[in-house]
Amino acid sequence: LFRTERERERERDREREREKVGKRKKEKESMASRRGARPTGTDGSDHQYRMVIESKYQKVADKKKRLRTVLALQALYYGCFIAWNCGVPLIEGKRPAPVVGVMPLVGFLALILGRKGVGMGNERSSVTALWGYAFCSFVGTALAMGNAFIMQTMVHYENSYPTRFGSAMQTSFGLDKHLVQAFAQILEGCIHAAGFMLQGVGAYLAVSLT
Repeated sequence: LFRTERERERERDREREREKVGKRKKEKESMASRRGARPTGTDGSDHQYRMVIESKYQKVADKKKRLRTVLALQALYYGCFIAWNCGVPLIEGKRPAPVVGVMPLVGFLALILGRKGVGMGNERSSVTALWGYAFCSFVGTALAMGNAFIMQTMVHYENSYPTRFGSAMQTSFGLDKHLVQAFAQILEGCIHAAGFMLQGVGAYLAVSLT
């Protein structure tokens, strides 16, 4: 059976209406994507009824998250620094070097200021604390680099911590001195590198948040 002219006209009208609906949906999705991140569980078509996050606030939240991670790693670093620089002299019955007291003190102050600056939970961030953290981190970076330079260039090999640690392990436990020294040198190098890298990154993130 042939369709009447009126039926064909109605079909064309329905097709045009479907095209209009599809076009409006695409426009809504495009507007939602331009406004920034949106909550999960939506295709963006309901953007008029949802709150969107502007990109600048998203970037600040990301930087705060990274700084919190750096603060946790800095705390771990200072724990390893104290254990290494106090452990070797104490095994030998000697007193640790003065830098062992100065660097952790600066680091402890930096961690307090960093925690206050970035804010934890519902706490508001503090620009003044962030600047204080950045300053302490710069000082800590300089101290870490100075300590690494002295230990690697101005301390004789026989008086270095890896050598002394290897000798102590051989005397106490009968371990191979040279093997222990090799591992101890790698460990000391990692501690030195982590010192100025973590504090440098932390200072950069703190300044970028102010």
